Amino acid sequence: MKLSLFKGFLALIVLSASSPALAKGERYGASFQQLSFDGTTIDAGETGSGDVLRFGLVHTRPIDENSNRWRWWFGLNYLATDIEAPKNGVYQEVSNLEFRLVPQYAFGTLEWLTPYIGVGLSAGYSQYSNRFPVDSDGFKYGDQLEDESKFEFGAVFNLGTVIKIGSNPDAHLQLIPNVSYIQPMNDGLGGIELSFALLF
Repeated sequence: MKLSLFKGFLALIVLSASSPALAKGERYGASFQQLSFDGTTIDAGETGSGDVLRFGLVHTRPIDENSNRWRWWFGLNYLATDIEAPKNGVYQEVSNLEFRLVPQYAFGTLEWLTPYIGVGLSAGYSQYSNRFPVDSDGFKYGDQLEDESKFEFGAVFNLGTVIKIGSNPDAHLQLIPNVSYIQPMNDGLGGIELSFALLF
């Protein structure tokens, strides 16, 4: 199951790389993220929290082509990791494909720096597998729990800045450090995320 999600993500990378920018202000790129996710409560017990690296594709475009203050941020992110269990909790492995849509507002444009804020939505599909209950000493015991696949939704709050690389206002590269908080709506993956994106 994890392999099928990963193959789909690779296919989207190829399609994105072959798609040129079609309108003024449109940009494409890639992102690298570290998500510090929170544990959740499921029927079998508590799941663990932790840190995981994930990778993504990014597309941005102006909401209003006559204003550079507002833009759409489209993100497609993939991760696969194991989630260590807390004492008397549940160990599990997860793969996740997430789509993110965030309208962003720029505070103002300096010569090479543009800070912004955004609030948007996250929709993902997660597959949880190899799930076992864990005792107070951290050892797996009993029968393996059923795998679970589900759609997950969340609210996204982010703050970042665009660092412009190059003198051409229409062709410069953009390096974007960003911090986000993902608030799950249905016990999905969420927490604080630090990321860097490079847009062309």
